[in-house]
Amino acid sequence: MRKTVERLSDKLLGVFVAKADVGAGCPPDPYYKHCYCRERSDFRRNCSTNGACKEFCGACYAYRICGG
Repeated sequence: MRKTVERLSDKLLGVFVAKADVGAGCPPDPYYKHCYCRERSDFRRNCSTNGACKEFCGACYAYRICGG
């Protein structure tokens, strides 16, 4: 009985670990990337990924005052 439970738990663990590894490579969608800070303005851009985890980003734009 103990061996049966161990085998079943190993199979279940393998299923959950495989699912976690598949989704672990892509960042959450959509997200922001920092571009630079110039003339007291902080610039960032919107990014997203497709099903193959290929990244697509828009142009940089000012979104807040930086520095202090």
